[in-house]
Amino acid sequence: MNLKQRAFELLSFGGRHLKTDLIYLTKGGTWLSLSQGIAVISGFLISLAFANLFSKESFGTYKFILSMVGILSAFSLTGLGASVIQSVASGFRNSLSKNFKINLRWSVGIFLGGLIMSLYYYLNQNALLSYSFLLAGITYPIISSAGLYSSFLQGKKDFKRDSLYNIIRNFSLTTAIILALFFSRSLPIIISVYFIVGAILALFFYVKTRDIYKNETGKDDSGIVSYGKHLSLIGVIGTIAGYLDKILIFHYLGAAPLAIYAFAIAPVEQLQGGKKILSSLIQPKLAERPFEEIQKSAPHKALLLALYALTLAGVWIFSAPYFYKFLFPQYLDSVFYSQIYSLTLLAIAGTVFNETLTAHKKKKELYFYRTIIPVVQIILFFILLPLYGLMGLIITHIIMRSFSTLVGYYFVMRPFKASSS
Repeated sequence: MNLKQRAFELLSFGGRHLKTDLIYLTKGGTWLSLSQGIAVISGFLISLAFANLFSKESFGTYKFILSMVGILSAFSLTGLGASVIQSVASGFRNSLSKNFKINLRWSVGIFLGGLIMSLYYYLNQNALLSYSFLLAGITYPIISSAGLYSSFLQGKKDFKRDSLYNIIRNFSLTTAIILALFFSRSLPIIISVYFIVGAILALFFYVKTRDIYKNETGKDDSGIVSYGKHLSLIGVIGTIAGYLDKILIFHYLGAAPLAIYAFAIAPVEQLQGGKKILSSLIQPKLAERPFEEIQKSAPHKALLLALYALTLAGVWIFSAPYFYKFLFPQYLDSVFYSQIYSLTLLAIAGTVFNETLTAHKKKKELYFYRTIIPVVQIILFFILLPLYGLMGLIITHIIMRSFSTLVGYYFVMRPFKASSS
């Protein structure tokens, strides 16, 4: 028996006991882990460059711009990507070029929002922010629309091609930003590189994916846009909540505290990469399985994920002081915040519940799930930031991410009777 056959038998044996398709997770997860690993390295290299070549104030302003663009994205068809994954995984034919045009048309909110913000800052004599939001309004709709190639490939379970494309895309953008930092150290140039190079790369891989699958046949999914609209509407408040903390810090505390906060949460968010890989792997599988079957296995899998998350948090709490001391000595103020923030890793356990609701089109549950949590989170931001500063925001994230897992569990185990899969 060769090594490959032995590994296959071990995965089959483990899968039966854990009630999980370990062979599928290993095959797809290997490529996605490689892609995520490159993304983590890219993020680390960019952070290292920013820490050594940029002031805290400039970096804080950079994060503010990206966060505002993130909030503007809430007013577009953000749910189309998840809808594409669900549709393709369910066996429907999907025209990538058609979805690109639909997404581009629904991104008019980003363009108008960027234009309005650009005009506002122009009138307030802030040329940097005026230029940045104008450029973002023009390029970000292209980036998000072309980026649908990744959702399409995930739905096809073509994780190898998706991973290779994302590796090249991440590495290329990282290299461009680091070169711009090294040679110019100019924030307008960094912003230009981020958005313009990002748009070019997304378009390149969109065209390649479209051409590969241009002769695809099958039944069209007439409900893909409708479900995408539902997911987008559901996600509006969540998207705003996801970026609001950085906006509040910038306006109430300043650019330098935002830089400290950003460096505190960034390593932990990179550790959340396993959650992104898991989401990409399990959503196509969940879409194929009966909802009642998933209800039986989901709690057990969530418990295993919780144990993994606790281990990961423990390792980071121990390692963080050494990590910052040797690599980011300019941001030692971030250490304690980062250690506490690592408890948000427990949200990894809720991935199985969130993806189950999405894969089975549990619209009513999703509306409640993705509305209650961000609304409470926004309220806590406004209460705890004035009282406890940056720590108030950290505490809010820990509370809400833990709460989101419990709410997800409740809706998977007790869905509304009128909801249809």
